Amino acid sequence: MVEDQRSIASFMIRFTQHIWRDSQDEPQVQWRGQINHVQGDDETTFTDLTEALEFIQRHLTLLTMNATSSADKQDQEEVLDKSYLLWEQFAATYSNMVFDAMRNSINQSEAIKSQMDEALGSALKSWPVPVVNEQDEISSAIDDLNSQLQVLAEKIAILEGGLKID
Repeated sequence: MVEDQRSIASFMIRFTQHIWRDSQDEPQVQWRGQINHVQGDDETTFTDLTEALEFIQRHLTLLTMNATSSADKQDQEEVLDKSYLLWEQFAATYSNMVFDAMRNSINQSEAIKSQMDEALGSALKSWPVPVVNEQDEISSAIDDLNSQLQVLAEKIAILEGGLKID
């Protein structure tokens, strides 16, 4: 008989995207991934999402088998069959789910870029760039300040020289 219990399996998936132009100057994209089983510290890399799903299914099957190890063979097979049914349903929809997630990420990135462009535009409007005449005035004022600093530095040097005690 199968006992009432709960088990947890967590997975972390990381994707890396490589975009380039091939020898015919056509844009290309390649996705690679790494998946980690958090509880077991097992990990693998993949270039096809099917490999990641097989990794997950393998760990969940082991989890189910371990959880039902004390059950009789028939109960264990029924639980495994019900687990596999979940995977059949998932496999039928996972590509749409992944593409939807990617589409949402792109939309969010575009929204963030738009907000950043808007914020930058607002900031630049409130901080106008000086016109050429103002730049000349600013440059002249900086030159005057440098001259004054040099005079002050010379006076400080004279004062310091007079304060030296032998």
